[in-house]
Amino acid sequence: MSESWHDLKETVNLSDGELLALEDKKTDRRRQEWLACRMLLQEMTELQPVIMYDENRKPHIKDSIKQLSMSHSGEYASVYVHDNKPVGVDLQQMKPSISKGADYFLNEAEMQWTDLNDNVLLHLIWCAKEAVFKYAGDADLDLKKHIITNPFQSNQNGVIEVCIQKENINKSVKVHYDAFDDYLLAWTV
Repeated sequence: MSESWHDLKETVNLSDGELLALEDKKTDRRRQEWLACRMLLQEMTELQPVIMYDENRKPHIKDSIKQLSMSHSGEYASVYVHDNKPVGVDLQQMKPSISKGADYFLNEAEMQWTDLNDNVLLHLIWCAKEAVFKYAGDADLDLKKHIITNPFQSNQNGVIEVCIQKENINKSVKVHYDAFDDYLLAWTV
């Protein structure tokens, strides 16, 4: 994202509701990220889509059955659209401090096979869980309790198997990932 939020605002068609939402963004950075996702969606769909959010804060394209997920971090934004199946995407700029919060998103079983000194691995797990969280669209899911990653070896790119386990739900979701520069991108397939 090299454009300022002012420049992005000029290229994106926003509804009155979206203009109000833009005004609610506290920082120029948040406005830039928010607008970049909308600009990408507009270019991908060749439409003037309005993004609505459901009760779980999952984004949807108004008057469309297309499924949508968005993410932004650092200098990049990502938008994932599918014609009809749920999707999830997460983009993270890696930071050295992620290990301090590992107990927030790693359960006991994951702690057993995860090297807490492997910054890339920790970010991959976080990204995969976030992508699945967005895929599921259930605000009550807990990253530590309900979204479980199976053991894998971190690499430049690959696939992670992630399970959603909550009450009567036991679903396996494949998550592809790619590392570039100091970023990680993970998306459900």
